[in-house]
This record gives sequence, structure tokens and C-alpha cells, in this order.
Amino acid sequence: MPVVKTRGAVDDLESGEILQVVATDSGSMSDLKGWADSTDGVSMLDQEEAEEDGDAVFRHLIQKE
Repeated sequence: MPVVKTRGAVDDLESGEILQVVATDSGSMSDLKGWADSTDGVSMLDQEEAEEDGDAVFRHLIQKE
């Protein structure tokens, strides 16, 4: 689901803007990276795993080119 929601949010961005996606699904790391790598006009700037309130969260910074 993160890819579908991310695609819609990126469509609403202006060129050069950055979207931060926060997910709780560890699969988002490979899913969003794969989507960004295969999508023209999109760059994955950073990905990180963190912990919030004892739960793992996965942050992704995606830029629309």
C-alpha cells in the first residue's frame, strides 16, 4: 500500500519538492526503493529504519525531479 499512496502523493508535488514517507511495514524499504528506481522523474534520496514508541518505523525521502 505504501507504493500506491506514495505514487499519488508524488503526482501532486512540484519538481524539486521532497516527500517524506513513514511506514510501519519493513517491506516498504525494498518496495519503495524498487518503485523509485523504476520510475522516471523520481529519486530516492534516503531511507532509514528508526524506532518510535517501541515500534519500528521506516522513513523514506523521495524527490520529484
